[in-house]
Amino acid sequence: LAAMLISSGNFLFGNLAVREIDPATLAFWRNAIALACTVPFVLAVRPDVAGYVRGRKLKLLVLSALGSVLTAWLMYLSLRSDDLINLSVGYTFIPLLAVLFSALLLAERLSAIQYCGLGIAFAGALVFAFHGDLGLLLRFEPHEAFLWMIAVCAVRSLYLVLLRRWNVHPSPGEGLFILLAIGTALLLPAFVGEEIAGRATLDYPWPVWASIAFIGIGMGALYLHLISFGTSRIGATRASLFTYTVPLF
Repeated sequence: LAAMLISSGNFLFGNLAVREIDPATLAFWRNAIALACTVPFVLAVRPDVAGYVRGRKLKLLVLSALGSVLTAWLMYLSLRSDDLINLSVGYTFIPLLAVLFSALLLAERLSAIQYCGLGIAFAGALVFAFHGDLGLLLRFEPHEAFLWMIAVCAVRSLYLVLLRRWNVHPSPGEGLFILLAIGTALLLPAFVGEEIAGRATLDYPWPVWASIAFIGIGMGALYLHLISFGTSRIGATRASLFTYTVPLF
């Protein structure tokens, strides 16, 4: 629930920030600030970072690309739209896709009543997203931002399931630090290119800096830790069901 509360704030602050800066730049700041937040944990516990990476290189690269890079970049592409409530409803497609990936990769199953609840919630999300207009739903003419949000859901769901399948539990002082470091490195070229092309490098208004701070600390550091902790305890499918609280928040 704490992770979902932070995620709901991401819609508001992300929408404010992408009015001024490129989605890839915002994704870079999210990773870089979160990486800085994990440094004290690394220094405090002095974990065997090299040992953690050893034997997991490809898995960590895939998880970082999904959880740190693509999820953030696609999210901020969608948040260039002002239709935040509908986008937050689109975010609730994560449980449906998580169930699909979990069934394929983890052989996880829900109870009959859980499947029933998931189906009702999915139908409700569709009705909400298409404003209760059956004709609009049948024609299926969603806004481009809504399609970006569905892509976010697919990437996020796969990330959750792979965390469980590969038994990777990124703690702040070890795995999360590595994932964020890889994500920051992957996004650095896009950030540098955008800032060089910009007329006023790093000259953002203070509300944008405040939004970047919330996104970096909240979504980059706290959210990823909370969602990884929750997924390791209750599984990818059950953890994903909490996304239905995002539109409410």
